[in-house]
Formats: sequence, C-alpha cells, structure tokens
Amino acid sequence: MDARSGDFPFDEILHRTPDMCNRRTGIGADGILMLGSSDECDFSMYYLNADGSEAGMCGNGARCLARFAFERGLPEKLTFLVGQHRYQADVHEQYVSIHFPVEPLPVKRIIDGVVWYEINSGTEHVVSVDSRYLKSPNESFRKTGWEIRNRIDLFPAGTNVNFASVLNQNSLRLVTYERGVEDLTLACGTGAIATAIAHVFINSNADLSDDSPTVREHHIQIECPGGPLEVSFDHVCDKSESTYKNIILHGPAVSVYQGRFTL
Repeated sequence: MDARSGDFPFDEILHRTPDMCNRRTGIGADGILMLGSSDECDFSMYYLNADGSEAGMCGNGARCLARFAFERGLPEKLTFLVGQHRYQADVHEQYVSIHFPVEPLPVKRIIDGVVWYEINSGTEHVVSVDSRYLKSPNESFRKTGWEIRNRIDLFPAGTNVNFASVLNQNSLRLVTYERGVEDLTLACGTGAIATAIAHVFINSNADLSDDSPTVREHHIQIECPGGPLEVSFDHVCDKSESTYKNIILHGPAVSVYQGRFTL
C-alpha cells in the first residue's frame, strides 16, 4: 500500500491485517507492506505479519516494496528506513537487490540433540542444515518449526526456523517456518541470508592464526518453494574473529495484480 499521504489509518490497517491476509475470506498474503514517507531516505518501510504483529525487516518484502516504489516514480537506486536502520535497494529490469547494513555473528546451539545456528540477519532466525531435509514432508517442517519458534525459554521474542539441505558447494534448498505467519512460507529473504551465512560458517576452513585478514567473496544460490534467491557477501577472517559483511539479497519481484480494499 502507498501510505505516504498524511491521513492514512495505520491503526485500522493494523487491526484489519489478519482479515486482509486471510487466504479464504481476504486478499491472501503472508503480510502487509506499506510505503511510507521519510525525511532522510526515499521512503520508509512498514511491514505487518499476517497475524497483525509488526515484523521489522523482511528481505523479500523489501524487494517487492522497492519495485512498488519504483513503479510509482521513485528512482532505480533507493534508500529506505526500517525502524532506525537504513537500507539500499537497486531495482533492475528482471530483479531487485537489497543491501543489508548488518554483520551477523552465527551462534551454535544444540536443541533436543539437533545442531542449530542462531543468526540475526535483520530479524531473528535459526538454521539447521541436514541432507535428510530433502525428503522430509512439509508436516514435519511445520511441527518442528512451530516447536522451535515457540521455545520462549531460548528465544524470548520467538524466532524464524529454517530447514536447509546442501545441493552443492554454492547452492542450498530451503524451507522456512515464519514467525507471525505461523506456517511455512514460500520464500524468506532474511532466512535465505541466515542460511547462506550458516552454510559458509559451517564449512569455513580459514586459518584464523594468520595475522593478515582474508576476504572471501561468496555467491550462494538458495532454492525456495516460491522461487530462487541469491545471497552475496564477504566473509572476512583474521586471527581474532570471523565476520560477514556487504550482504546483498538478489531476486525477482513481479507485480501479480492490483486492487482496492475498503477500510
């Protein structure tokens, strides 16, 4: 929605979001994106989950909103705010790229005997990588995703849950259980970023004893049920730490239809 006018009923949209996102009686969506005005950037991004909760950053949503903004006269290279964080978008003919101002630090966790990696890629995620997920049914992902997402003892704010399987050195398949949607989602941009970083973190063999930093550029392909994404970033290693920076999420953003909803 274009919410740049001064008289836009944000509270009413917040209240009506679950009805609008209902796939049987509403529009049908994982969430509502609003294009807001900004004094600092080209626009502000507001994202509400399907249950009406405020989601913060959404990678694929940001790509869609950047396309939406461009189609309404804003430039191909855009800056936008999500809360207090400044992002950059590049709108191309076939795809949209989002530059993330984050440097995630993976944390390894063992939950019920399974290895997970906790990563904040703009919002909270946990990632498990296992080749057996290639043959796992969706109901298994839903069950485990719901359980991990609701481990409030470990994740007080909840978390998004990612099930990844390696296809080759630079390609993974991903299924995500999304907090706020409370179900599997067709694709999750911040989840794709978290998964790509977890994959590199698991397989990193950099010699951290070397005094000179090593920078390795990665381009990881992520196959989601809704379509392909690419995550590019720099992996910077030195003797004291390993960091991930210059993160960019690439993927298509296509207008499907437009309509009018009366509040």
